[in-house]
Amino acid sequence: MRVFRRVAVVAAALMVAVACGSSGSSSSGSSSNCSKTWKVGLVTDVGKLSDKSFNANSWQGVQEAQADSSLCVTGKAIESNSSEDYQRNLRQFGDGGYDVVVAVGFNLGADAQTFAKAYPNIKVIMVDSAPDTGAPSNVTGLLFREDQAGFLAGAVAALYTKSNTIAGVYGLDIPPVHRYRVGFEAGAKYVNSKVTTLGVYQTACSCPKDFNDPDWGKARGLEFADRNADVLFGAGGNTGNGALLAALQKNVACVGVDVDQFASYPEADPCLLTSAEKHLSLAVKTAITQAVKGQFKSGIQTFDASTDGVGVAPYHNFDSKLTSDQKSKIDTIEKGLKDGSIKTGAES
Repeated sequence: MRVFRRVAVVAAALMVAVACGSSGSSSSGSSSNCSKTWKVGLVTDVGKLSDKSFNANSWQGVQEAQADSSLCVTGKAIESNSSEDYQRNLRQFGDGGYDVVVAVGFNLGADAQTFAKAYPNIKVIMVDSAPDTGAPSNVTGLLFREDQAGFLAGAVAALYTKSNTIAGVYGLDIPPVHRYRVGFEAGAKYVNSKVTTLGVYQTACSCPKDFNDPDWGKARGLEFADRNADVLFGAGGNTGNGALLAALQKNVACVGVDVDQFASYPEADPCLLTSAEKHLSLAVKTAITQAVKGQFKSGIQTFDASTDGVGVAPYHNFDSKLTSDQKSKIDTIEKGLKDGSIKTGAES
C-alpha cells in the first residue's frame, strides 16, 4: 500500500533573533561525533515558517537533515518580510560562514544566483526555481513534475465525480501551471473516458493580482459549478484558492495544489478531496545530503514520481467516500508513473 507523505510542520526551536527587518529561527542536530558540522541556512520567501506551505515544508527538509545524525547538520532559518530582504538575508548566511544556503521559491531565484556568484564556496539550493543558463556551479535548482502530481489528482477527481464533469481554475499560463493542467486532464481521461474537463487560465496583468485574485478564481469556479462540475481544481496561488471557496459555496469537491492544502488552507477542508503535491521536504533534504556527501549536483534536479518527489495528499474527510478499488487504482497509476509505463502527455 502506498504511504502518503503527510505534511508535518515541525516548530522552529531554541533561538529566535531579529535582524535586517526579518526574523530567524535555528536548531542544532549535529552529533558530538562529527568531525565537521555543516551549517545550513534557509531564507524564506515573504511569509513565515508557520505558513504550512512552501516555507514550512522546505524548512522541514532542513530539520529532517538535522535529525539525521549521519549528516552532521545544524540549521537556521531567516524569514523575509519583503523582497528587499532577500539579498540581505542570503548574505547574512554568506558572511556567517555557512556551507549550504536554501532559497525558497521562484521569487528568490535571481537573488540566489547573484549570491552564489559572490560566495562561490557556498552550495546554494533553489527550491522550485531553475538556475539560468551559465549559472555558477555551486547552484542547484529543485524542480518537480507537476504533470505527474496533476495526473494523479485528475484521476482521483474523475473516479470521484458523479456528474462526469470536473474543472480547473489555473493561474497564469506558465510552464509549471500548464503542466498541472495537462496532467490533471490526462489523468482524468485515463480513468474515465466519459469525463468532461473544463478549465481556464488567469490572464496576466503584470500587476499584484497575478496569481493573487481569489475573487476572479471564485467567480470562474462558480461558473464551472453551474456547468455541472462537481470537482474543482485550484492551481494558481490565491487565484486558485478562490476556486476552492467556490466549491465550498456550491457544496462540491475541491482539489488543492503544491502542498496538502488541508493543512495550508483549512478554510477548504470541508470540500478538499486531495491535493496535487510537491514533496518539498524530501527534495530539500536530498539536496543537503548531496552537498554533505560531496555529491552536489549543479544545474537542475527534477523530482518526480520515481523519486517520490510528487504525489497526492491524503483524502482526509473524503477517505470513506472513495472505495478500496478506487484507492487501489490510484496506487496502480502511481506505480505506472514511477516505472514510466504511464505517460502524462507533458513529457518533453
